[in-house]
Amino acid sequence: MSFFKTNQLGATMIEALGVLTIIVMLGVSSIKLIGNLYNMFRQSLVVNEIKDLQKAISDRYKFEGNYKELLEGKTPEETAKFLCDKKMVPFQMCINGQLYHRMGGEVWVMPVENFDEEGSAYNDYSKYALTFWGLDDKVCVNAAQINWYTQQKSDVYKMIINSGTDKELIVDLPYNKQEGSKTFPVLVQDVLNACSKGKENEIEWIFF
Repeated sequence: MSFFKTNQLGATMIEALGVLTIIVMLGVSSIKLIGNLYNMFRQSLVVNEIKDLQKAISDRYKFEGNYKELLEGKTPEETAKFLCDKKMVPFQMCINGQLYHRMGGEVWVMPVENFDEEGSAYNDYSKYALTFWGLDDKVCVNAAQINWYTQQKSDVYKMIINSGTDKELIVDLPYNKQEGSKTFPVLVQDVLNACSKGKENEIEWIFF
């Protein structure tokens, strides 16, 4: 009888350890799932920030046909402060008067350089460049595939993905295609090849 009780006690302990193991495994799985969901949520927030910032700038200046007020004579830091002061950007992007996206990287709004017939450089204020720095590969892939076509026309003129490697991807509108660049619509495989693992990716869009 004593031997039977000892066996019963041992079996109970094994069962308890089994249940505890299952609980731990479920807990770890839940933590991973929550972490993945949170990362997906932040990725979608960054994509929304890109679209919201572009829309805010476009809505304010599209009737003027140029971005001189926003860009002329300003550094990227001064333009960021201007946007924050005018409350033209999502409030969470403004930190001490500078622009940052949800993944923590900087955001720059800059003039676009062009060249006259004599080859001299000048700022073309009919366009502006929007750059998101420090994107991880998943955000890079999602952001690069944003559809900028509205009312049967494109708001974007050019897109450049740079991961600090030799895999830079340049995508142009068909009539503006340069040597070595691709044309819109961008191909998923090209984006996957250009966006590197880690948080060293940057994307620059040039908008009308």
